[in-house]
Amino acid sequence: MRLKDYFPDFLEYMRKKGLTEHTIGEHKRFLYGALGHCPLKDKRAKDLRLIDVADVIEAGRLHGEYGPQRSVVTLRRFLKFLYDSGIRLPFDWQEIKIPMVPEKEQPYLTEGEFDGFVEKIPLNTLYGLRNRALYEVLFSTGARIGEIVSLKRDIIDWENREAKIKNAKSGDEGMIYFSERSLRWLKRYLDTRADNCPALFITYGFQGITPLSGMMSRKHLAAYRRKLEVKKRITHHAFRRSLATLLLENGATIKEVQYLMRHKSERTTLRFYTKVNKRRAKEVHQRILDRK
Repeated sequence: MRLKDYFPDFLEYMRKKGLTEHTIGEHKRFLYGALGHCPLKDKRAKDLRLIDVADVIEAGRLHGEYGPQRSVVTLRRFLKFLYDSGIRLPFDWQEIKIPMVPEKEQPYLTEGEFDGFVEKIPLNTLYGLRNRALYEVLFSTGARIGEIVSLKRDIIDWENREAKIKNAKSGDEGMIYFSERSLRWLKRYLDTRADNCPALFITYGFQGITPLSGMMSRKHLAAYRRKLEVKKRITHHAFRRSLATLLLENGATIKEVQYLMRHKSERTTLRFYTKVNKRRAKEVHQRILDRK
């Protein structure tokens, strides 16, 4: 069998392992994109050579700045799947080196910047109140937008200021914690609603009242950025990074942040911690030397 004949089995394997549809979709994009558009796909496993990785890297360039890296990551996971399935390979898949890429910008907001942004959101409509409540919840819980828009109203434990959600990356269940301020805004938004929709956040469309989608919320956030002339590139994930930064800069341990961010691997938290400390080191350097 040619390598491309195993593509469907690989995706099904990921599905059975419990990976989210988003993760599976990303692997499928590079599997049938970069890997599917280079000669490697028509080879048999026994005919593979390490030099074939160069074709994957080249094909990955069509998928943006980080395309080569993500294409090679997908190839490594695909070859590991073949190896675990008992298919012999001419080399160890771990020998494949992941290409280095420029460090990706990781925008986040300080508490002051966040306050300055949300305080400019008009509250004379239900949509404005909804978006204010949504951003407050994202900032205080560190949850991903897909996790928040999937929540139901009755899942929140108002007394203990917490809720159980499913991790959008791993599918595992975990807890998120709300600040008093975020719950005040959430309650204000919910008290304004006069519908019976169980979704925590809703929108109105041709089909009536439906749960707010992550895609629609991204459009609203982008519109606010333009209208309010915000220079910093604010995204839903920037709110998540903002909480992690706030926690780290106020003495939280790596393990505590890992738990609150629901990172499956401590390495993910450590990568972020390193970036925060690089910025902090520069600020300390400038503050000390500028006194002379």
